[in-house]
Amino acid sequence: MIFKMKKIVIIGGTNHDIFAYAHHSIKLNDSNPGYLKEAFGGVGRNIAENIARLKLNPTLITAIGSDDVGKRIIKSGSKIGIDFDIIETSKTPSYLAVLDEHKDMYVSIAAMDELEQISLEQMKEKESIIKQADLLIVDTNFNSEILKYVFDIAQAPIYVEAISTNKAQKIKPFYHKIHMLKMNLIEAKTLSNLECKTYEDIKHIGSFFHSQSVKEVFITMGKKGAYYYDGSTHHFSKSVKTNILNTTGAGDAFFAGVIFAQINQLNPLSCGIAASIITLHAEEAVSTLMNPDLLIKTMKEYQL
Repeated sequence: MIFKMKKIVIIGGTNHDIFAYAHHSIKLNDSNPGYLKEAFGGVGRNIAENIARLKLNPTLITAIGSDDVGKRIIKSGSKIGIDFDIIETSKTPSYLAVLDEHKDMYVSIAAMDELEQISLEQMKEKESIIKQADLLIVDTNFNSEILKYVFDIAQAPIYVEAISTNKAQKIKPFYHKIHMLKMNLIEAKTLSNLECKTYEDIKHIGSFFHSQSVKEVFITMGKKGAYYYDGSTHHFSKSVKTNILNTTGAGDAFFAGVIFAQINQLNPLSCGIAASIITLHAEEAVSTLMNPDLLIKTMKEYQL
């Protein structure tokens, strides 16, 4: 495969992740037996690691603490191929996820106040890097003032990960500046204020975002598969049955798979779902096995 090298810049969050796995059905207001695992995460960082493992050499603009965890995150990511451009904070943001006996997220808590406290002046120091991007990826972790600044100065197509229904509210004024928007079904319904009970309803949601000038719309739907609208054709891809160790990070891998596909002129839904499958097979939020050859192999294996 011939890679068309583009300068990919990612602006997003980095977390210290702690996963709590329950052995049995979770009982509220009680102690539940299980086990814990530590990992490095954050939506922006996860996307960056996946893209780095797919040999696309990303630059990550992110907030990382001057603590020991922050130093370990930078060391680990640099070895993989992430070029960090750090906004230093007092401590690294943290994320705790509790997973049920099926390895599905039961509840999570994101302790990421440090990201909201980043000043506009700190982000302005990254202006030259942002303007050098051929492709700019933004998650919704930073505050509205910073997001507005980034959308205003960006010269490259902007690809946005919604993250959550709450955080995604910040991008509503900027739909006309977004090239690609990736959401899950709950986020898509909330942002569009439209019901979704049928596949026709999903098409209406895709058309809504396109009417707001978003050029490409991706919606992940869990067991119902994924959807893509490019302004002319509505594309659906069914999910596949596979062994699941952890659902955390599957959406971030999907996003990276779409980027890989578009740079290499492949089917974006197929690459996105294949990247998700690879991640679902790992206990970490990003699979250490992710690479271009495995991605293509997975697409063929599952006939995507």
